[in-house]
Amino acid sequence: MRRYYSYPYKAEPLHFPIEPIARKFTTLAIILCIGLVFFNLGAHAVFDPKKLAEDELQRLAKDYYENYYYDVFTQKIPESDYALAFTTYSEYGFPKTYLRELLLFDDGRNAKSRAYFDGQYYCNTNQTAIQIIPYPPYGRTDYEVKYTYDCEYQ
Repeated sequence: MRRYYSYPYKAEPLHFPIEPIARKFTTLAIILCIGLVFFNLGAHAVFDPKKLAEDELQRLAKDYYENYYYDVFTQKIPESDYALAFTTYSEYGFPKTYLRELLLFDDGRNAKSRAYFDGQYYCNTNQTAIQIIPYPPYGRTDYEVKYTYDCEYQ
């Protein structure tokens, strides 16, 4: 036969020897830890190496086409023949331009950007590329860019 014991007295609440200052310190430490976790998550979202590398590649592509390649391509073409010259490339685009070329064009003006592709998020400069596809009316900003990435976290 089983015996069940009942206690005729009520349990007293536990009293911890924590003083009010210690309680405030503990609460502050918990709030600080939670804040640091959220700060870390936010900083990782803002300073994500992949996002920074992709943004830098977009900036390089824009700079390359608008400030360099467009001028070189249209240098010997009369403005009246732009449509004919660009129509050839409007379907498939200009030949691919690799990241190593983007970093070195215009006398290496963008060589400092290499740091975005050599850190935690490494991009192969011989495989990562852009391809520019112009569209009518074939102005300096009338183009689309296709990106080919060969990048990985290290």
